Amino acid sequence: MAWNKVKLVLLREYLFNFKRPSFLFTAFGVPALTLVAMFFIIQFTANRETNTDAFQKVGYIDRSGIITEAAPGFETFAPVTDVDVEVPGENATPDEIADYSDTLQQRAEQQLGSGVLDAYFVVPDNYVLTGLVDLYADQNIPEALQNDVEDFMRAQIAARAPDDLAVSADRLADPVDVVLRDIDTDDELGEYAVIGRILLPFLFAFLYFMATNTTAQFLMNGVVEEKENRLMEILATSLRPIELLWGKLLGLGALALTQIVLWVVAGIAIASQFDEAREFIGGGALDAPMLLLFLVVFVLNFALFSAIMLGIGAAVTAEAESRQFASIVTLINVLPIMLLSLYFVNPDGVVPVFFMFFPLTAGVGLIMRIGLTDIPLWQIGISLVIQVVATIVIMWLAAKVFRLGMLMYGKRLTPRALWAALREGSVTLTTATQEMDVLPAGKQKRSMFRR
Repeated sequence: MAWNKVKLVLLREYLFNFKRPSFLFTAFGVPALTLVAMFFIIQFTANRETNTDAFQKVGYIDRSGIITEAAPGFETFAPVTDVDVEVPGENATPDEIADYSDTLQQRAEQQLGSGVLDAYFVVPDNYVLTGLVDLYADQNIPEALQNDVEDFMRAQIAARAPDDLAVSADRLADPVDVVLRDIDTDDELGEYAVIGRILLPFLFAFLYFMATNTTAQFLMNGVVEEKENRLMEILATSLRPIELLWGKLLGLGALALTQIVLWVVAGIAIASQFDEAREFIGGGALDAPMLLLFLVVFVLNFALFSAIMLGIGAAVTAEAESRQFASIVTLINVLPIMLLSLYFVNPDGVVPVFFMFFPLTAGVGLIMRIGLTDIPLWQIGISLVIQVVATIVIMWLAAKVFRLGMLMYGKRLTPRALWAALREGSVTLTTATQEMDVLPAGKQKRSMFRR
C-alpha cells in the first residue's frame, strides 16, 4: 500500500468536505443555533419561574387557624376579607367558622376574576396532618411564588414553637442546608457541579453521536456520488481499493476530530465567561484516564460507523437508497439517547447494560452510564473488547464490500454475491449490464473489468 497515495486521498477528502456548506452548517451552525435556542429557553424559563411581578396582590384564607400575625410574611400576603359578612366570634361553632371560610373563598374567587387579587391560597382544615395548601391563580404560577408560600407557612409553624425550645425559630423555618461532597476528595460540590457531574457525560455522548454519524454519512454520500458520476473509474486506474479506503477513512476521521475540537473550544470559550459554566465543567471530574477512555471510544465508534456507511455506499446504486439503510443504523445508534429516562431511573438496569455491550450502541451506552453510576472495570473492559472486535470485523467486511461494489453501476451488491465472493476469495467486478461472476480461487489471478 502506497501511503503517499493514501495521504493524497486523505487531504482531498478533508479539504473537499470541510468546504461543504452541509459540514459548515453542522460544525458551526448547529452548535450556534443550539446555544442560542438554549439561551432563550433558559432565560424564558428562568424569568417565568422567578419573576413574581404579576403577583403583587396575593391573599390567603386560613381554614385551619394556624396563621398568626406574630409570624413574618404579612408584608407579602394579606388575609381575604369581606366587609359584608360578620366575623365569627370566639364562641362560634365549627359549622359557623366553616360557612364563613366558604364565603371568603367565594369572595376570593370574585376578586381574582375582577383583578383585585392576583392569586390566593387556602390553608385547609387538615393542614396539620397533610401539609397541603391550595394555591389559585388565573395564570401560570411561578416557582418563586410557591417558594414564598412555603416560606410563609414554615414561619407560621416556627412562630408556634415554645419559648424554651432549644431550636431557634429561624432554624425551624429553614431546617436543612444540604452540602454535597465528593466521596473521593471530600470537596464540596455546588449545585452546578452536581448537575455537571451527571449531565456532562451525556453531552459527550451527544457530541460523539453528532460527529460520528454526520461525518460517516459524508463518507457514504461521497462514495455514492463518485459512483454515480463515474469518478470512481478514474480513481480506480491510479489507486488500489485499500488505498482509497484508508484515505477516505483517515480524511473523514480528521474531519470528525476537527468538528469536535471546534465544539470543545467554543464550549470552553463560553464557559470561561460564566462562573456557573466553569463550575458545571469542573463538576464533571474529567481526569486523564476518563478523557483517554472517551478518545478511545470515539475512535472505535467512528471507525465502526464509517465502515458501515462506506459499505452501504459501495453496495447501493443511489443516494436516496443509501439514506434508507443509513437511517436504520442511525436509529439503532441513537436508542440510548432516546431512552434517556431509563438511565436516570436505573443506570444498572438491563437495558443500559445491554446497550453498553451491543456493538452499535456500546460507545454511547458506556459514556452515558459513567455519569450516573460506578461501572466495574470488567464491564468497561468487555465493552471495549466488543467494540474493538466489532470494528475489526466490520472494517474487514466493509473493505470487501468496497472492493466489490466500487465500480458497480445501476445495481446493488446483493448479499448472495457478497457471500459467494467471500467464500471463493476472488471475484470479477462487473458493470450494471453484467452479472457478477465468481470464480474459484486459483482460476483467476486478478480482477478484470468486463464491458
